[in-house]
Formats: sequence, C-alpha cells, structure tokens
Amino acid sequence: MGGIEVSVDQVRVDAGLWGKSRGLPLAYPLLWHLIDAAAVAGVLWSRYLAPNQRRIIAEGLAVDEGHARLLIMFWAGLHDVGKASPGFQKQDGRAFAALRRGGSYEDVSGGCSLGHDIAGQLALPELLGALGYPQLGRRASSRVAYRVAQIAGGHHGRFQQSSGPHGGRLQLGGGAWAGQREALVGVVYGAVGSPRPPVAVDAAACVLITGVVILADWLASQEHFLREQLSRVPRSMSVESAAAHLSALAGPAAALLDEAGLVAPSYRAAGFEDLFPHSPNALQRSLIDELLPVVDGPGLLVVTAATGDGKTEAGLVTACRLAEVCGASGFFFALPTMATSDEMYRRVRKFVVKLADGPAPVTLLHSMSWLNAEYEARAVAGVGEQIGVLSDGPAGDVVAPDWLRGRKRGLLAPMAVGTVDQALLAALTTRHNALRLLGLSGKVFIVDEAHAYDEYMTALLRRLMGWLGRYGCPVVLLSATLPSSQASALVRAYQEGAGAEPTRVSVPYPGWMFVPATDKGAVTISPAARERVVAGRRMRFQLDVRPVRHLSGPEVDPMDRRTVVRQVLAPLVQGGGCAAVVCNTVNDAQQTYRLVRDSAPAGVDVLLLHSRFPARRREEITAEITGRLGRDGDRSVPLIVVATQVIEQSLDLDADLLVTDLAPMAQLLQRAGRCQRHRRTRPSWAERPRVVVLDPRGGTSGDEHVRPKAWGDVYARYLLRATHLRLAGIDTIAVPQSVQEHVEAVYVPGLICDDPVLSAEYDEYRAQGMAVRGAAELGVIPDPAEVADLAVLSHNDTPEWQATTRLGADSDRVLCCYLDADGQQWLDPNRHTPLPQRGSGAGGRFRQSEVRAILQETIPVRADLLKGYDPPRELPASWGDNSWLKDLRPLWFPLKAAGPEPAVWGGRTARLDHELGLEVLSTGGAS
Repeated sequence: MGGIEVSVDQVRVDAGLWGKSRGLPLAYPLLWHLIDAAAVAGVLWSRYLAPNQRRIIAEGLAVDEGHARLLIMFWAGLHDVGKASPGFQKQDGRAFAALRRGGSYEDVSGGCSLGHDIAGQLALPELLGALGYPQLGRRASSRVAYRVAQIAGGHHGRFQQSSGPHGGRLQLGGGAWAGQREALVGVVYGAVGSPRPPVAVDAAACVLITGVVILADWLASQEHFLREQLSRVPRSMSVESAAAHLSALAGPAAALLDEAGLVAPSYRAAGFEDLFPHSPNALQRSLIDELLPVVDGPGLLVVTAATGDGKTEAGLVTACRLAEVCGASGFFFALPTMATSDEMYRRVRKFVVKLADGPAPVTLLHSMSWLNAEYEARAVAGVGEQIGVLSDGPAGDVVAPDWLRGRKRGLLAPMAVGTVDQALLAALTTRHNALRLLGLSGKVFIVDEAHAYDEYMTALLRRLMGWLGRYGCPVVLLSATLPSSQASALVRAYQEGAGAEPTRVSVPYPGWMFVPATDKGAVTISPAARERVVAGRRMRFQLDVRPVRHLSGPEVDPMDRRTVVRQVLAPLVQGGGCAAVVCNTVNDAQQTYRLVRDSAPAGVDVLLLHSRFPARRREEITAEITGRLGRDGDRSVPLIVVATQVIEQSLDLDADLLVTDLAPMAQLLQRAGRCQRHRRTRPSWAERPRVVVLDPRGGTSGDEHVRPKAWGDVYARYLLRATHLRLAGIDTIAVPQSVQEHVEAVYVPGLICDDPVLSAEYDEYRAQGMAVRGAAELGVIPDPAEVADLAVLSHNDTPEWQATTRLGADSDRVLCCYLDADGQQWLDPNRHTPLPQRGSGAGGRFRQSEVRAILQETIPVRADLLKGYDPPRELPASWGDNSWLKDLRPLWFPLKAAGPEPAVWGGRTARLDHELGLEVLSTGGAS
C-alpha cells in the first residue's frame, strides 16, 4: 500500500502554526490537530462504520478495506491544511505576530475573505499531484485530486467548487505559507503510512468519506480532549514523531467514541418471544418463516396490513435480520409526526433493552424531542449550543449520551426514532447533508405510516430511496393504506439507485414483498400465509355515513353537524363506553369538544387533543388518553375523546365507537383502525365495530357540499369528492379484504370521465401534484448517478432552518405571555411565574432547565394565523442570544382583575384555555 516517498527535510513544520486557540490556555499546533483528526478517522473506520459502509467506500475507491482506511485517515488529516494561510492565522493576533517576527511569512494586503476550508480545497490538488494523485480526467471534477480536495473543502458541511472567491489563490499566501502547506501534507502522508493514491474516487463514496471527516473533526475538536492533548503532544514535528504520536492516539481516540456513544452495538441472539411479550401473529410469523431464512442482502421490504396488525413488531424483527445480513449497525425508525415519534420511542426503548448486549444508545429526533418527559428524564437534553466543540468560526445503556443529543448528531446514534423530516433533510441541499447520509447509510431505514406523506414529502422520500439504494441500505416501509402507485414509485427509486433493473411490483394486501437491491426476483408472502393473515384479523366495520351541514346559530336543521354528533354519541352517554371523534381542523375540534362537554352528563369524561396546546399540556393529555384508550387502559369511566388527525397514526388507541369527519379514503381507514382495535368486552350498544362518517354533502351548492370552506386546503377537493362517492351505498368495510380495493378506487381511479366534475378535479389534483414535485426538485440533491461535481449537493446552500420537508407547512412557535396593569410580564395568568428577563447563568445566559421551562409553554401555529399581529411588547433582548428562544413569537394577553382578556388584532381574537388550547377566531368565524 506504500505510496511515493516524500521528503520534508528541506522545510520543517512550524510549531507556531496554530490549529485551535479559542478557549484554550495555549494555542494548539495545527499539525497535531491534523494528526488527531487522522487518528479519530481511523478509529471511526474500525469501530463505528458499519460493514456495508466500509464496503461501499472501498469499492468506490477500487482498493481493499485496509487501504481505504489509510486513505481516509490521510484525507481527514488534510481537512484543515488551509489554516496554513495568513487569513486564518491572523485570527489569533498574538500567534500571528510571533510568526511574522521570524520574517519568513508574508502578509496579504487587502481583505481576507477566504475561509480555511476553501483555502485547503484550492491548495490541495497541486499538493496531491506531487504525491502521484491522477491529474487527468475529462472534467476537473472527476479528477481524483480535485475530489479529495472537495472532501477537505466540505468539512464544514458544504461542498465547494474550485474557484473560490475573487483573488482566492492570492489570499493563500506563497513563499513560507506554501512551504508549510507542503510540509504539513508530507508529514501527515508519511505518518499514516504513505498510502498510494486511488485510481478513481466514486462520488457517492466521497459523500460518506466527507461525513467521516466531519465527524472526526468534531470529535477531535472537543475542548476537554484538546486540553489533555496540550500536555502530551511531541516537541518534534518530524514524520517519525507524528507516526509515533498517531499510534499512541488509538486509545484516546477510542475513548472519544465511547464517550460520544459512537460504537457499533452488540446484539443478543433473541427470538421473537424474547423481544416481545407475545407470540408472533400470522403476519409476523410469515416474515419469520418465509423471508428471514432466505434474505441474504439489502433490499426494500414493503409490509401492508390493517392498523393494529403488528406491523411495528414485524418491522423491528425484520430489521434485526436485515442488519445482520447487510452489515448495518442499527436502525432509524421514521414516523410522520412528533406525537407518533414520542410514542414509538417508548416502544423502541423497551425493544432495544431486550435486544442489546451492551451500550446501544437510542436517540429521539425531532425539534422538540427534549420536551418528551421520558426522554428528558433519562438524560439532560442538550438544548444549548455545541458546548465543548471548539469552532473555527468567528463565534450497557440505551440512553443517548449528551454528545449525541447535540444538533445534527442524533442520526449518528446506532438506534434512533424520530420524524421522517430528520431523514429527508439528507436529500436536500442543506449544510451537513453528507453527515446525515453517513448516519442513515449504516442503518436499516424503517418508514412507518408510509402512506401519510404528501406529494412533496414523497418526492423527497423517492430521492432519498435512490441514495439508500446506492449505499446498499436496507429499507422497510410499513403502511395500512399505501396506494400501489406510491409503493411502485418508491421501489423503483430504490432499484435505480442500487443499479438494478426496475421491475413492476404488486404488493399483496395484507402481506409483504421484499425487492432485492440486485436483479434477483422479489420475494413475497405465500398465498397460504396471506390467507392466515386475513383470517387472523378479519372484521367488518359497520359504516354509518351521515349527511351533515356545518351550520352556526340555533340548531333547527336535523342535518346540523352538532345535532348529528349528539345523536351518534347518545348510546355512550346512556350506556357507558369509550368513543373518539376525529375532526379535520383544530377549530372544528374545539367547537365539537365544547358541544360534547356541555351536553355530557356527570360521570362521562370528555378530553380534547390537538396541536395547539402548549407542549407540556399536550403531552399530559396524550399520556392520559393513551392511559385510558391504550391496549391495557383503564376504561372504568366512560370517555369521549375529541381530537384532530393527531390520533390517526401510530397511537395504539381503542374506542368502542369512532366518529369522523369526511377525509380521503386512506386517512378514513386509518381513523377506522382506532375502532375496536383489540379484543375486549364492549358495552351492549357496541357489539359490532361502527364508524360514523360526518359527510358534509348536505350543503347548498358547489364545492360546499364536499368541503366546508373552514377546512381550507387540508385535503384536496378531488380526494374528498372521490371518497364521498366511493362511500355512497356502502354499509360495511371488510378488513383487511377490501381495504386496498377502496384505497385504489380513490388514489388510482379507473374511468372517471362519466363524472365531469370529478374528472376536472382529478386533473386539478394531478396538476397540483406535478407542481409540487417540481417545487421539490428546486431544493433536492441529484440522484447519485448524476453527481459529476460534489458541489451540486450544496448548490443552493439551503440553511437547515429554512429547509422545507413539508410544503406549505411554515409555522411559528408562539409563547403566550401575560401583561398586567402595572406593566409586569408573566408566563401564566395566575402570576406565579414572571417572564424571565435574563437567564441565571454567567452573563445572563439561560441555563438548559430555564430554556426547557419556557419552551414547554410554546405552541406551534400556522405562520399565517398571526398575520398582521403587532405585539405590544417584544420579548426580552437577552432572549436573542439563545438559539432556541430568539425566534419565538410572543402573543400577549392583557391581565385584568377578572383574569386574562383576549388578544385582538386585524379582526381576529385569540385566547388560551386550559381545556381548549389556543383558540383563534375571526370576525367571520373560526380561523
């Protein structure tokens, strides 16, 4: 593996060139930071990267794995070579003055706009050419030296083109500066064993290598590590000293990985009954018997079955086998919402406790994960900045260590649960997308509720499937109502990414299909096993479609939605039991809750759940509902739950009766899955599962008869009308036999030309889908086969906070505040908690517990809901120094002697109620 021998005797590395300075008692020499990063990269290769990742990288370099490890160590050791330039060195005035006193280093006149990442990228092609790196290639971007330079240039998370800013090469500095860069490259090259250059560097492999370099840099830049290193780095900066020091770093570098939780976990040999408190059902048994014994490599598995059929357990047990045969280290379980992620985190933790043989950290990934009581109770979440990692810029446990709780790091944990957005960011041109792809590519990617994503998110998911296919990453899609067209598109994207010939697939329902990442044929559930699945969960929902009108004023119309809701709930009010009423908007849910609460007699509890509660209150309500309607819930007191779509996915709830507003067929069937989900004793009035659909077809004319204006664009007009027509004349739905038939009839329609209105709306629906897919293309990274220059992965440099994984989902996080007559500001209407003007930490900084206490009171709302609101007070100026508090929007309520008054602006009023959450009303009604 030896490469070209390089002598650095003519120019010695200058110990005065510093690499880290801020927060340290002494400047840390640049060479030793480069050697530190090389050592950490070597340990990451051996102890963190999954076998499939090592294979992909080695194949992408056309070398064996031992050689690939040395190359990555060398390239990681080059990441900061651009710091040997005047623009960077003068950031520490004292160190720069000491360098200049020797008279060898020129200063550069004019501005120094060249970042050290770009400086390194500009300098490295020529330096690597001297080591024998190929300089030939039709395009500069395909030359090995250029791509390795891009890896170094991308270590701050963004891939650059070679040109740099105007006058960039002049800012590099010549003379002694150039000599030092050459000496640094030579010493690092010799220290790692002078590995010969690769002949080619595959673009997809480059992305993973860049992720390793970023991670190595972060770990080696931790303040505590640098302070320890200051006392043990050699005085001599020769190749021999550097090589000896590199070897001695094996132990300290391994300790960094252990502390961070970046160690590939070990697993026990465990059967299904060892992992779950029950025997496998027919669906799970079919996977265990028919797929697991024959699967021998990566692929995409689609599992379709009715809600409550054990898809989660099926996905987890299959993921264990896929990880074993594909060389993956763990899994990421992705879900559509924060609420479903919180619930799944609890289930996955219990699973991993039984599975892991030693440390196997599980992270919870979404923007408010540290507000989850169970997650927060086990370890203090890092809600501050990346404390302990020194930036170069101007400013036997399954508990995730603090390091993995830092921003952008959670996907690096062996096991993770979170919203699908966390994975979709890897498919966007966001900074550090290479790090996200590194975190995903070593795992099994499980997508729950795969049907729940709109056209925009599905477009991003398809692109991500292509990259995961390229990396040989196993994927599991779970769904109760996945249209065949959507399943086919995701499978095709995965196959194309893997380089396999795309095939037509038809996923049986209920059942499963495994499509290998090669040209092997698909494996599918046998007819006999499918029949057992059908027989094991066969049931018929009684479908009760009630025409309703969304009216206000006195109830004089028998089709008034309020009248109908009271009628269908009357048996429960009289005979006990539990019911769920699912509404399409928050305002409908609030009005329905008020109606049901005011009409329910004593002894019947009524609860409301939607997204516009403060985070703390929403978690309390969710816990109470799952504690009463869950599998082992306490059903001793009659209960009516009024909610929005937040309960239709991934929450294991079981109601005797399900009442729902009209929704697209897939969502309607999801909601129906919350009706009599488990076998148990029912009230006499609920002997059969019954789903009441409140169909607004009783309006006066036009669109109003299928979509009330207050619903806005929650659902497409076509989907509502097609579902409305499909339900006409149906009095039962057979589960699971007829589920797919009903879904396909709406999402993959046949001849609809007989209905000109429906046909026109379908054309509109398809046109909107095409426009949305076009919008997704603006920010998405190219397919792996289309990446000629790594810079295209960052061409938009989309800031993460602006990255959109849900089109039209712009939202604000609102903090309700109270202002009394004396001008005092409060966090609560009872004046128990003053609004903190500054934190209690040094310099008025907010402590983590203080940030958490504030954010537990925040509420996500649509950005347009507060349009025109001009707050009478701004939040304290000190909040602007905290990244979590600076973007909060205050909503002020005047405090009078009788209590808080509504906030009023632009024809809207808002009030926060303990039971109802945040109500926002307009002069024309609900908003």
